[in-house]
Amino acid sequence: MNSNPVIPILVAHRGYPACYPENTLVGYEVALQAGACYVELDIQLSAHHTPFLCHDDNLKRLTGIDQNITELDDGIIKTLSIAYPPSTIVADATASPTRTAPFADLLSFCQLLEKWPKAKAFVEIKSESIVKFGLALTVETILQVLQPYHEQCIIISFDWQAVSLARKKGMERIGWVIPRWDQEHEKIADALAPDYLFCSIWRMPPSIEQRWNGPWQWVVYTINDSQTALQYAQQNIGMIETDTIGVMLSDPTLKQHAC
Repeated sequence: MNSNPVIPILVAHRGYPACYPENTLVGYEVALQAGACYVELDIQLSAHHTPFLCHDDNLKRLTGIDQNITELDDGIIKTLSIAYPPSTIVADATASPTRTAPFADLLSFCQLLEKWPKAKAFVEIKSESIVKFGLALTVETILQVLQPYHEQCIIISFDWQAVSLARKKGMERIGWVIPRWDQEHEKIADALAPDYLFCSIWRMPPSIEQRWNGPWQWVVYTINDSQTALQYAQQNIGMIETDTIGVMLSDPTLKQHAC
């Protein structure tokens, strides 16, 4: 390996889901304590239009309950919890299948993030909420919560219109998650010129020459071993999303970019 490797910046994808329930405050707190400079979270709106940290609209995968978060009142959501994952990656994790963590709203997350002023959060607006409540209401509701914390937060989405609107509403930085790799979406990226362009490692072409050129910083997801992360960094991929932030930042090389 190169004696002077390019070191990527790690992004704690949904917190620390290898060992803690995804999109929960406990997972983000452990990720930030481990030295994460960036975290990523998903946002869905409740029936009351309150932004909650949640990837799926339907809650069956997370809770076993076959209901949509976008159709539930805040009070009901706050009674629900997410089980810890069976931990096979980190030997000393406190994870247990019998333990749970509650759902958190976006404001509570921002208040946690504020304790780590050097950290930044990629806040992903999920498409199900946009479809349910409309583009303008969804984006404006989330931006209203983020406004006092805007310097630490970056709006991202698969929906390019959502991040474009967020920029028009005053968000300094935006990121677009590429839904497909084709000429149509390359044109959207060129016109949008986001600060960050997110791409799955399964969608990203293996050849650097095939990758789109632009003013953005590439972010790829999801990589859970240090060797692969460093290989992508050598290919000018500066940021890596990971489910195993604690393990990754225990690597002496990757730890050099810890916060």
